Amino acid sequence: MASSPDNAAIIRNIHSAAFIISLESSTPTTPEHYSRALWHGDIVDGLPVGLRNRWVDKPIQFIVFDNAHAGIMGEHSVMDGTPVVRLCDDALEMLSNPSFDHGSGSSTLIPTPLDWEVSPSILGAISKADVAARELAEGQALNYHLTRYGKEAIKAFGVSPDSWAQMIIQLAYNRLLGNEKRKGGTYEAASTRKFYKGRTEVIRVVTSESDAWLRSMDDPTATKETRRKFFGAATKRHVSLARECGQGQGVDRHLLGLRKLLKEGEEIPALFTDPVHTRASYWVLSTSAIFSKHFPVYGWGEVVPDGFGVAYMTGYDDRLQYTITSRKELPNAKFCEEIAKAAEDLYELHTDESAKPRL
Repeated sequence: MASSPDNAAIIRNIHSAAFIISLESSTPTTPEHYSRALWHGDIVDGLPVGLRNRWVDKPIQFIVFDNAHAGIMGEHSVMDGTPVVRLCDDALEMLSNPSFDHGSGSSTLIPTPLDWEVSPSILGAISKADVAARELAEGQALNYHLTRYGKEAIKAFGVSPDSWAQMIIQLAYNRLLGNEKRKGGTYEAASTRKFYKGRTEVIRVVTSESDAWLRSMDDPTATKETRRKFFGAATKRHVSLARECGQGQGVDRHLLGLRKLLKEGEEIPALFTDPVHTRASYWVLSTSAIFSKHFPVYGWGEVVPDGFGVAYMTGYDDRLQYTITSRKELPNAKFCEEIAKAAEDLYELHTDESAKPRL
């Protein structure tokens, strides 16, 4: 496309824009449909209509549907979830303020259409892209779950809501695997924005403490007291790791920095091809949490072919929210069922007479 001077000028205009607005004819109502409509749009007559109406490389696209529902698609290269959520929250709060000036509607600004030069070769490329986009969208599974309790109850038990939510994921995934060996690690994002140009660090959720707790949960000989003891150690370790990562004391970004120091043609140190390092950096669970009272859904795709994307929210007093994505051939619905069961088991573990919540 860029071989045409006119097209190249349009691309420069789009790339220079602060954001994109996509107006779409879809009318999503359920959480699953809403999620998919934002993620890749509907498939209509065999064509991925949503992706035809997006510029996916933009950091922010505001997507507005025919039923006045709206949302965003974000791209991570320039910014992370936290500033995007802040932007959306501020915009929505301003729009809902009765004193906000929406303008008189008498603007003399006239939109200028960006008319592409479309050659036969471009039409052929579009046709191939349509097929690839449809196969990608139709090859994805997505499920959504709300628990019957939220941060109010979890805090009453004296536990970090984020640690609690992560242990639910670990227990569910452990049960999903059964006797199968874990193939990779769990990625949880920690913000390092307190540092100049800081982005994220990896909280490595899987620890010796969390594994000991997992074994106890399905050990018929383990008492509730033992399970709670292991759970306390696991969540304490998780909180400690999260704090260290937020302070720039994680390992993954430092290793990335060392790798980026390699010059072209320079031999890669054995550390980066070591099987342990390779396996530990294969993110079978890509997890993270943001919170906005305005977001009924949010999520992303898996980052490895046999992995899951697990987005969650812990900010509501009365519920935890999970969105689970994966390729269609993986047991996505079963994983969602295991998350629901793990959430109930964890709540039950803390609600007998000897473990009343601290109010």
